Formats: sequence, structure tokens, C-alpha cells
Amino acid sequence: MDGAYTFTPIHGKLPERYMPEGTALVLEGGGTRGFYSAGVFDAFVEAGIMFPYIIGVSAGAANVLSYISGQLGRTRQVVEHYVGDHRYVSIRNLLLHRSMFGFGFIFGEVLRKHVYIDMDTFRKCDTRLLTGALDCETGKTVWFEKEDIDEDFKASIASCSVPFMTRIAEFRGKKLLDGGVLDSIPIERSVADGNKFHVIVLTRNAGYVKQPSSHLGFVRAFYRKYPKVAEAMRERHIAYNRQLALCEQLAREGKAIIIRPQQPVSDSRTERDIPKLLALYDEGTAEGRVGLLAARAALGV
Repeated sequence: MDGAYTFTPIHGKLPERYMPEGTALVLEGGGTRGFYSAGVFDAFVEAGIMFPYIIGVSAGAANVLSYISGQLGRTRQVVEHYVGDHRYVSIRNLLLHRSMFGFGFIFGEVLRKHVYIDMDTFRKCDTRLLTGALDCETGKTVWFEKEDIDEDFKASIASCSVPFMTRIAEFRGKKLLDGGVLDSIPIERSVADGNKFHVIVLTRNAGYVKQPSSHLGFVRAFYRKYPKVAEAMRERHIAYNRQLALCEQLAREGKAIIIRPQQPVSDSRTERDIPKLLALYDEGTAEGRVGLLAARAALGV
């Protein structure tokens, strides 16, 4: 894996048109489940469509970078050729580096040497991107703007820093963990920002309900220096189920389109079965095309 790009670079492309102002793309995380969302984004790139406002956490916020840079199929190359590498995600990483996800490999070697992100196109794309991460000191979600994302991808890494599976990240003087702890589906922030219509990409099938954590004692001990993290983890299922209920309410009211897997997806955030992940990715692309058509019909565009 030495040298320049292992594969023919996929050059970025600016969008041909934008969804109307007040339309938001809202993204759930989910580790490698997020490759479903990456497939959805390919459907949007195919159509040349961009959203004026995008908000995401964890894998949603990371995978959407390829959408904003207009690189059709870039993340699929990552799945095909790198997710199976132990440096991407493994117990070995956890033992050696205290992080199951090899962020130095994922956001470093892969993005810079092998399947690069077209940062020039990313910067030129006129969309607002909010990336969420949990502030360990306050127990609240903090939001970083598109302009905060540079070639070090520290905001994206912070948003993907899953409790227990990774180390606490540091960025802009804050100690940060996974933005999905309290804002797994950041619909409430999108509504608060004034958006009137939402395309929501979930990584769980219909009917999923998040259960309370059964390891709160361990959480308190593990994050004893950061008691607000334990408080946030205790509230996680309440926040998730409230946000999911709001998404479904907005969909019933004709104010949202929900795109999500049709069948139950593995609970694992660290799935490494490449054929399974590629099938999930392709399902996302197919359902993304249908969801985009439904959104355009609802908006009359």
C-alpha cells in the first residue's frame, strides 16, 4: 500500500442543482452500518443533487464528505479494498492503540495515499455542513461547521470517537467523543435551525427501539474523570427514541422523507464482512434513488 493512489483517483464534481432552501439532509451514524448511508449518497451524486444544509454525526458525518466532494463510488472503493484490513477496524487496533478504529489509517493513509478526498471540490461546494461531537466536560453536543474540516479531519474523527472503542479525541481545546451519544439522529438541531423539510437517512430498519444501557456502572468507572459522559450515556436511549419519534411524526405530516434499510441490520458497528457491507451499500444506493424521487415530488422540484 505504498506509493501514490492505489486505485485510479475519482475526481470530484460540483452539483448540477440544489434542493430548495430550508431543505435539510439529516444523517444518523452507526459505524460500518453507515456504509448504507454512503450508498444513499451515491444516488444523490448520480442525480447531481446537493442539499443546502447537511447535519450528521459519527459515520454519517464522515461518509458524507465524499458526497460533498462529488466523488461517485469513492466510499465503495474504501469498503471493497480497505475495511477488511486490520488497520481499519480490529481488536488488534484496540490492544495496540486503544482504538478499534484506526483513525490514522482511515483518515490518513487511505484518504491521502489511496482513495483521496477531493478537498478542492469539497471546499467549493456551497452547502452548510454541521458535524456533531459530545463535549466530555459538559455532556452536551457541540457542532463544527464545514470550514472546521481540513486535511487533518479532526472534527470528523472526534464525531466518530465511539465510547469505549476509541480514545477521547481533542479538537479546538475540547475533549470529545461520538456525536451520536445524545444526537444520534440530529433532527432537533435541524428543526431548530429553521429547516422546513428533511430528508433523513437512518441506519436502522423501521421498528427499531433503542434500549437502556445495562452497563452504567462500568460507564461511570471508565469515565470517572468525565461524569457528564456517564450522564449522557444514561440518557442515550431516551434521546434516540425521542428523535426517531420526531422523524416519524414529520414524515406523517409530509415534512420529511425517511430513507432506511428495509431489513434489520447487524447491531455491530465493526462489521468486516465485505460482501455483506457491499450489499448494504448497494441497498442504500437503490433506496436513495427512490427516496430522492419522493423528496423531489414532495417539494415539487
